[in-house]
Amino acid sequence: MLLLWLLATLALAADTSWYAVPNVAYDSDDGLGFGARFEHARLDPALSPYRRAWMVHSFASMRGYQHHRVRFDRLGLGRDGRTRLTVNLSYRQWANDGYWGIGNGTLREQAFVEDADGGALDADDPARKRYRYQLLQPFAQVALRRQVTAGGPLYAYLALNPKYSVVKTYEGSLLAEQRPYGMDGGFVPQLLFGIQHDTRSPEVCPSEGALLELGGRLAPWGTGQAGGFGGLFLSARGFQALGTPRLVLAGRLMAEAMWGSVPFYEMVHWGGATPVQGVGGFETLRGISFGRWRAPGKAVANAELRARVLDGDAGQVHLGLELAPYVDAGAVFFAGDQATAATPANPIHPAAGVGTRLVLDETFVGRVDLGWGVDPVQTDQGVESRKTMGIYVVFDHPF
Repeated sequence: MLLLWLLATLALAADTSWYAVPNVAYDSDDGLGFGARFEHARLDPALSPYRRAWMVHSFASMRGYQHHRVRFDRLGLGRDGRTRLTVNLSYRQWANDGYWGIGNGTLREQAFVEDADGGALDADDPARKRYRYQLLQPFAQVALRRQVTAGGPLYAYLALNPKYSVVKTYEGSLLAEQRPYGMDGGFVPQLLFGIQHDTRSPEVCPSEGALLELGGRLAPWGTGQAGGFGGLFLSARGFQALGTPRLVLAGRLMAEAMWGSVPFYEMVHWGGATPVQGVGGFETLRGISFGRWRAPGKAVANAELRARVLDGDAGQVHLGLELAPYVDAGAVFFAGDQATAATPANPIHPAAGVGTRLVLDETFVGRVDLGWGVDPVQTDQGVESRKTMGIYVVFDHPF
């Protein structure tokens, strides 16, 4: 993907930055995939990171995952120019989404992880479907973010997130056996709201500052088994240059507690102003399967050391290459009567790895992250921790 970025078509106008590339990407959860991506930003020295931006993205993998989306971001709205509008339209489809139960202590069974000789299961082995199901989920998010006082760091936001979910199970799968709340899917409109204290500089690739967020979401009704829940969301992201802007320590703490009738698939999606997916996967615990742990409560911690090793200009475009060793950790909680396994003595699920990032005009980011995690397996001898690995070729910083 980095090569594709370098070969991207770049605008020569001084007030624009854009690229259009074919997208060959890989995710350990969804496999190899192909698509295309276009991003365009109208730059403005009075607004950071831009005045407006478009992103159009289409992607489909060989394991049945599809993600097609359009994002529009406009700053400087309103008579005083303090309002920002962000619109996301997205269609997601998983033929290989994962479900391992609910709670922080769920285990994989050895018979559905490896064959009798301890090797990987054959590609056509029905046991591979034990922890898999299908999920179709188109959704939108329309968000308004307003600076409370001119030039100040405090912002308030309000967002509407309508979503429609269709769940299909495989014969013999764990989801088909347990049938948690949410199996009927349906339509739900979520309302998200909150406040942010934002001192990041610059916004996309910060070398200093923080983004603190307190938010909530409500989905008081829905069709099928899609609504009737709420949540409280807390997040803190911090960035500190270590002597030079080329070496930045970046960290994130994020937690959410949900209540009511929470669909099982919603437990792995986060509230807040920006959509985030998973406890596990490319945005939270890299090296651990997407959605590996789920419950009404969840928390993650991430730390990265972003080192800019190359900087240069290609015509009027500035390119930067970063290396980013990282550590991730997470846990889920508040499973209550929905828990399908006992809480483990050590509730923290760790992961670690290293990433590379290609940064275009400090506005667009492509990344390749390689991570390792630990996932418990129930064997005849007891519970064994097995190492897992994830490779993610995607866009944007994880936070």
